[in-house]
Amino acid sequence: MLKAVDLFSGAGGLLQGLLQANYDVIFSVEIDKAAVKTHKENFPNIPVFDDDIRNLTNDKILDYTQGKSVDLVVGGPPCQGFSVFGKRRFINTQGYNPKEDDRNKLVYEFIRVVKELKPKYFFMENVKGFLSLDGGLFVEEVIKEFKSIGYDNISFKVFSAADYGVPQKRYRMLMIGNRIGQDIVFPEPTHSEIPSLFTKPYTTVGEVINDLVNKSEEEIPNHVPLKHKAIVSERMSYVKEGSKLNIDDLPEHLLQATRVDSKTGKVKNYSHIYKRLHRNLPSNTLVPGHNAFPIHPTLNRTLTVREAARIQTFPDTHSFFGTRQEQCIQVGNAVPPLMAKHFFEEIKNSLNLVTI
Repeated sequence: MLKAVDLFSGAGGLLQGLLQANYDVIFSVEIDKAAVKTHKENFPNIPVFDDDIRNLTNDKILDYTQGKSVDLVVGGPPCQGFSVFGKRRFINTQGYNPKEDDRNKLVYEFIRVVKELKPKYFFMENVKGFLSLDGGLFVEEVIKEFKSIGYDNISFKVFSAADYGVPQKRYRMLMIGNRIGQDIVFPEPTHSEIPSLFTKPYTTVGEVINDLVNKSEEEIPNHVPLKHKAIVSERMSYVKEGSKLNIDDLPEHLLQATRVDSKTGKVKNYSHIYKRLHRNLPSNTLVPGHNAFPIHPTLNRTLTVREAARIQTFPDTHSFFGTRQEQCIQVGNAVPPLMAKHFFEEIKNSLNLVTI
């Protein structure tokens, strides 16, 4: 069985993908305490380093690996890029070292752990904006750093989770590299908006959450509806399926703001709230935070944590811990396990060719 290490684990989206692709995960790394609780409850047999990755010393890495060789290291390190001043400023700033910029430390920690573990492959996930940070300078520097430690074969691309069976048009940059001279092969899409001989139609929101309408948390973990104010629920009733709130549709009594921090006293339609999902379409990207989850296709409330987890393709056996806000953040930040599984299986197929 191929061996993997899971960095920046969060709620365990990549970890679920690894296990579903039949990898032996040696250990994970996660600093957030609520996410660590989620990890320990769902993966009790996989050790987790529950501290800042910068404190993961080479000695501790050896303690976890016990001399085992690692085939794959995965993770999605947060980053902000080099500088807001652009290419000319970056080039002309004498003495600037991107590895010493606090905003980039976690990306370089990912590279450091890859350097220490020497896996055959690495898999790095990030938001699609990763490729445009500082006019593309950031990704250039990251690739240069990977190549300096022996990973000469690197490919990256922005992918949609919907193309791999996830009921969500979630776009992410995926970078894969290896040090064994293999060309990088990305998995072919399994689903598409216009199905063909080779692809199924997109999975829809309704397919994965409709059966939860009359279920309770006693039956399904983390399925607790948020208790909205009556005025908020009534306002949601005016949001058409698959659309966002049109303020012009609201009667006068629903125009009053319910947020205590409102500057105008009138309701506004923020881009990430008052938007209702459509049963017959994939969701747009789910973002962290209970106020940011969209409205249920047929009910006048936002999604529960479990409904969002279903849209992210977490199995119902995967429970989330912490406050509701923390659970929502864990779900919203995760890589959909089903999407990850396809990529990990493709890497496994490539690695198996090495041993044939």
